[in-house]
Amino acid sequence: MTSTTDPWMLAELTEIPGVRFCVVLASDGLVVTHTDGIDKDRADSIAAICSALVGSASAVQEVAGFAGSFQQTFCQWSDGFLFVRRAGDRTCLAVATAADISPGLIAHSMAERVKQVGESTLSTPARG
Repeated sequence: MTSTTDPWMLAELTEIPGVRFCVVLASDGLVVTHTDGIDKDRADSIAAICSALVGSASAVQEVAGFAGSFQQTFCQWSDGFLFVRRAGDRTCLAVATAADISPGLIAHSMAERVKQVGESTLSTPARG
């Protein structure tokens, strides 16, 4: 996929101690871009899985009585986290971290990075 989003746009996030890698993905599960901390095959797998996570979160929306748009979700294991945040129209940002980070710091940093780069820059065109 050709992207207007370059990995350098994610460099600020990878400078946070404990961040393993970042992936920008389209809602259909395709990689838009990723940082050097992950190879292409793993980025493809992460993008597909994160797309499914967002789909699951969206499925909960009506049942749980939420009316707003999806913003973010995260998973936690004993040795780390995976954060997935809306980053633009049909686009999400995923960040994997070690366990010894502040989830609030990562969530805030992701939101700030999306705001700095701009949701329009991170948006993915609809596919036919």
